[in-house]
Amino acid sequence: MRIANGQKTAPVLMLAVAKLTRGNDKPNHHALYDLGLGVQNLVVQATALDLFVHQMAGFSPERARELFQIPDDHEPVTMIALGYLGDPDQLSDQRRELELAPRTRKPLREFVHGGVWGEPAELVK
Repeated sequence: MRIANGQKTAPVLMLAVAKLTRGNDKPNHHALYDLGLGVQNLVVQATALDLFVHQMAGFSPERARELFQIPDDHEPVTMIALGYLGDPDQLSDQRRELELAPRTRKPLREFVHGGVWGEPAELVK
């Protein structure tokens, strides 16, 4: 699934698309949430099968819409690469450094709020 020698090696590349309307053409306000749950389930199942998933926001929704003739009531949300873990030694020095760097997460206190927006919840202080 790594980029090796300029080649993209993931065997599967998907485009996740949300349908923004229901069957009756009324707005589906939960479309992005529903799509997120579907992708989350894909990630859980892939992990159970020793597959790796890489989600990418760095694509052109407009170009995807044009290439795949996506209707106006659908929104291209993310690209997803699916495959087996590759050898980091096949990456460029810069990519290998990024791949092998320790992962960091934003502290919960920055986004888990209590009774007032922006104020950390007691459980994360």
